[in-house]
Amino acid sequence: MEFSIERLKLNSLDTSSYLPIIFRLSNAEDRVALIELTQINKLSLVVIDEILGQIKELIKCKNAHRKILDVEYEHLIQDNLQNKTLEEYGVWVYYPWNNRLVHLLDEEEFITLRTNRNQYKITNEEQELLRKKKIGVIGLSVGQSIALTLAMERACGELRLADFDTAELSNLNRIRTGVQNLGLHKTIISAREIAEIDPFLKVRIFNDGITTSNIDSFFEDGGKLDLLVEVCDGLDVKIKSRHKSRSLQIPVVMDTNDRGMLDVERYDLEPNRAILHGLAEGLDPENIGDLTNEQKIPYILKMVGAETISTRLKASMMEVEQSINSWPQLASSVVLGGAVTTDVCRRILLDQFHDSGRYYVDLDEIIGDNLDEPEAPTLKNPYEPLVIEEMDLLAESVLQKSNDESLAISEINLNKIIDAAIIAPSAGNNQPWKWLYKKKCLFLFHDQNRSWSWGDFAAMGAHMSLGTAIENVKLQAAALNLESIVDLEPIPHNEKLVAVIRFCSLENPREIDVELASALYQRNTNRNNGTKQPIPLQLIQNMEQLVLEYSGLQFLHIEAYNQIIELGEIIAGCDRVRLLHQQGHEEFYNEVRWNKEQAESTGDGIEIASVDLKASEIAGFSMAKDWKAVSLLAQKNMGNAFKSFSKKAVQTASCMALVTIPSFSQNELIKAGRAIEDVWIYANKEGIAFHPMLSPVFFFNRMVHGKEEHIDGKILDELKKLRKNFHKIFPVKEGASEAFLIKLSIANEASVISMRKPKNEIFYRR
Repeated sequence: MEFSIERLKLNSLDTSSYLPIIFRLSNAEDRVALIELTQINKLSLVVIDEILGQIKELIKCKNAHRKILDVEYEHLIQDNLQNKTLEEYGVWVYYPWNNRLVHLLDEEEFITLRTNRNQYKITNEEQELLRKKKIGVIGLSVGQSIALTLAMERACGELRLADFDTAELSNLNRIRTGVQNLGLHKTIISAREIAEIDPFLKVRIFNDGITTSNIDSFFEDGGKLDLLVEVCDGLDVKIKSRHKSRSLQIPVVMDTNDRGMLDVERYDLEPNRAILHGLAEGLDPENIGDLTNEQKIPYILKMVGAETISTRLKASMMEVEQSINSWPQLASSVVLGGAVTTDVCRRILLDQFHDSGRYYVDLDEIIGDNLDEPEAPTLKNPYEPLVIEEMDLLAESVLQKSNDESLAISEINLNKIIDAAIIAPSAGNNQPWKWLYKKKCLFLFHDQNRSWSWGDFAAMGAHMSLGTAIENVKLQAAALNLESIVDLEPIPHNEKLVAVIRFCSLENPREIDVELASALYQRNTNRNNGTKQPIPLQLIQNMEQLVLEYSGLQFLHIEAYNQIIELGEIIAGCDRVRLLHQQGHEEFYNEVRWNKEQAESTGDGIEIASVDLKASEIAGFSMAKDWKAVSLLAQKNMGNAFKSFSKKAVQTASCMALVTIPSFSQNELIKAGRAIEDVWIYANKEGIAFHPMLSPVFFFNRMVHGKEEHIDGKILDELKKLRKNFHKIFPVKEGASEAFLIKLSIANEASVISMRKPKNEIFYRR
């Protein structure tokens, strides 16, 4: 190769050198240059001369059919030297970065000897064919292992390496290099390592990674690539490099460093093949640069298969920016990726493998315990769905004991009243009610099958929901000049029949009831983050007055930012406890509806789009569906990412309010539900966003009234601390119980309204 005296003076302080300098002493100019090199560096130059051993090994390989006697070697070596001295034979290779001079066989003999142990897994003819191949590698974390394995196996004659990054200490858990190379470009580190393995293998580096200005050069200068290995983190480069590969009909191989996942895209055989098996639909080189990192996340998760990544990677990804900076990669997985990718690349280049697809070499599955670990059982719903036959019998038993004359209401008014009842809010939008209209009476039943959950202690959420439905009936009836007379617990100790509602004429309905009735259909849960804009004091006082109309209830509120922040920590802590508890986790994900179609098909649950989440947060929640992954976090007392949404939501509040009940009972909870519905409708009518945040009240009541049932010691200690801090913020009266916690804010209108079950599934007439 071309060289100069200045080039020869390069030493290990030069961070840009990666090409070895080769001297052949049969060339006079090379001889002079080598002499000068040794004089310049005579004190520090390290000379390694094992040429005699290489010649003996070469002779042995050429005579594999027989055992060579020691006395024969001298004669055979002389024949091989062909009148050259040992010093003149072969080449001298100088590595400027470590100031080493190595005596090696010349190119043809070097390659023959170095690849000798490949035979006949790779034949001589195949090795010659591979020698003409050019492979590009984009990304040199996982890619370094691939590039080195390709070089060791000599699966090509030229490697083009692209990466813009430099080596950091945390990279050394998977990149094979020494600490002396920290701060060097990954391309240079890889190229140097390859040169030290094989100085004759052509290597070109692209220290800026792949850019618009160099992509053509990377793919085509000096001849078109025969294959691309793409293992970079950048979504734009992934897409652009594939479009370029497809246009040039170059196959692409990608290792993902988890579960041994490998993608193969044979654009050489399928020039119209969809990018990344169709998983990148909607992305193209023209629009990808305009996407924010948040907008890229759904595409990335779709590409890597978020549902199929390993349990430990899911758990780790939930800890990114919590206890770790980035997702993990292990040397064992990286080395496996180097092996699998090299094997597939070789077979593609030798026309021995032709398919496209996604493949796994999952060592946990291939080499693992045969016994499946049984999951801890979760509690099962003990209730059967409530059926009309049972409802009818219960209603009849009440009617037989009653002599009251109720007012019959028209079909039109009945439908208006039932429609109002159906749109009432409920915990997790579980809609725990069923209605029966019989003999002028409206019966409200609690369908415990729909509301039962570990998280909803003593069905307190269900009873407050039933209260909101009763209040909607009252308000709509008042707007129709009807008074609703509510009889709670018409059959003592029967948990299914909650109330009987009778109607009579009402000449002068209360103005506030008519006003609230007019806004019934405005009421919604608004989970959007607020603007922290203050709410006028008069509006808060009006909400408080609506609660105080119900005897014994208390309305506490805070507006000080420091208290709101403290409360956010408490709510977030309770939400985290719920999601790290197997039963709570299962119930949470049973509530979630991941798209509009799913929400419409079930008619219940919470659509994820109704929550003010970034794409990365939705991705995190999606990842956390896997209980096995979450259980790993629970075991290590991690999972603080589960707190981030709640904290962020509370921090944007204008006001936080708590409704308490004087004693913990079914009727008091129903009463609280009625009051809360009035506040909810009023707040929405006044343009105030209303967002229930109930995990603290459910947990605190389980601790106090549930005798700490189904709460283990570590969680219990945490909840006790949270409740103590909660009461510093909200001074709850002695003997009273927390019932309903509310975030009030000024926020953009909710874009998604919760679905409801069809009327014919929850309302019957007899």
